[in-house]
Amino acid sequence: MTFKFSPRDRTIKVYNLRADTREFIGIGDAYLPAHTGLPADCTHIAPPDVLPGNVAIFNGETWRQVEDHRGEAVFDTTTGEPVFITEPGALPSGVTSVAPHGPYMKWDGKGWESDTDAERDAAIAFAREEKTRLTHAATLTISTLEDAVELGMATDEEQVRLTEWKKYRVLINRVEPEDALDVSWPSSPGA
Repeated sequence: MTFKFSPRDRTIKVYNLRADTREFIGIGDAYLPAHTGLPADCTHIAPPDVLPGNVAIFNGETWRQVEDHRGEAVFDTTTGEPVFITEPGALPSGVTSVAPHGPYMKWDGKGWESDTDAERDAAIAFAREEKTRLTHAATLTISTLEDAVELGMATDEEQVRLTEWKKYRVLINRVEPEDALDVSWPSSPGA
């Protein structure tokens, strides 16, 4: 149904469209001066009744119904991260509406299952970082105490603390990050 110009001014019912998606967003009246066309982003053709979960989209000539999943919670089956649907249309491949129930999960094609390898890798990475952090902290303390000893300024208490911190640093150095799930971290002196 092609829009027809009129030799008279008139007001007609129009069906407004969202500019970017061309989806129906509401009905309104448009005043049309004689010999002019429709305003931008609208049509005079009524949209169809839309099924739940769909949206009506106008292609310039006809309407079609398209799935609309915007606002639904879906998750990437590779990463488990939420995916935000911003456009009308079918869901992209590689997503599911089932949320992973933990940080170390993998999709098996039907559901989420524990990913023990990923959990172990994360624990090892944390243990490596923690070992580095604790070693640096111990080294800083030891360095300050050694300065006091070398300068002949150390108290008896500082000399004892120096030995305790050196023992602690040795124990930290013996921690194997690969044993991350069973690591027993030594207590720092004075803790």
